[in-house]
Amino acid sequence: MKTAIARARDGNLRPYCYLTLAFLLMALNIVVGRAFHTEIPPLGLSFWRWLLASLLFLPFSARRLREQWVLVQANWKILLVVSIVMVPLGNNLIYVGLQHTTALNGGLIPVARPVIILVLSWFLFRGSVTRYQWLGIAIATTGVILVVTRGDPSILARMDINRGDLWLVGASVGIACYQTLIGRVTKALHPAVLLQVTMVLGTAMMLPPYVMETLAGRPVEPTAPAVGAIVFCAVFPSVCAVYLINAGIAALGPARMGIFNYLPPLFVAAIAIPVLGEEPHWYHPVAFAIVALGIVTSIRGRRAPGRTQG
Repeated sequence: MKTAIARARDGNLRPYCYLTLAFLLMALNIVVGRAFHTEIPPLGLSFWRWLLASLLFLPFSARRLREQWVLVQANWKILLVVSIVMVPLGNNLIYVGLQHTTALNGGLIPVARPVIILVLSWFLFRGSVTRYQWLGIAIATTGVILVVTRGDPSILARMDINRGDLWLVGASVGIACYQTLIGRVTKALHPAVLLQVTMVLGTAMMLPPYVMETLAGRPVEPTAPAVGAIVFCAVFPSVCAVYLINAGIAALGPARMGIFNYLPPLFVAAIAIPVLGEEPHWYHPVAFAIVALGIVTSIRGRRAPGRTQG
């Protein structure tokens, strides 16, 4: 039987369906994290999510993991770094932020991630950045500030910023670091091995903070809602979404896949408003439009062959 990636190459609509479904699952991860924020503590949700995902994915990666174990050992430093920024400093902080802010904000703030990646590439690897790209960064940052300040600039002066929104900004920086550094991992390492190692190392690093959270009086109670949330987040956003994104990228390429990053906030809004009863505010669509404009401006500023840096 053909794999999903092979089928994606054969059809015209299938890769678009794969990516749409993948980003819907990512949006549902945010909605679930907010919906059950009182039922299950954030570090517990993160730890059990990644532990279960690691176990579920192991049968699909075990053979290649054995074959490439020497390669894994040779690249342990970069693998450790990408695991840290992906799990404890990335996805984990999403659940922490959703303890204190809305799913609507949780879906909107990460839209600015492409410009964060641009800044990180410039800062870490001294990549060239044009005037258009700096302008796009400034525009997108304005959109994020609009969300964080809830449309009231005086909040900055009073330092009355919702800490949940700040955690979400931190999560976006962490995941952007992962997406920036992942290109530094040797291409000889199979994607399944890379994902498996990242999940296992990330789970191991989540164990100490999870134990501390439990000892502090917030254990994970094995209630039906808590178990259901953990299983959903482990199966769908962690494994299925990643596989579907890989299938979509294989068929369309990373550049054409980028437009799908605009879907999560729309999906989150469509679900969170009727299901969670969250109230949209005027600054949500305005901020989305500003961030989108910033990203478009940054894309326009990519250096063309033979073009000098602005």
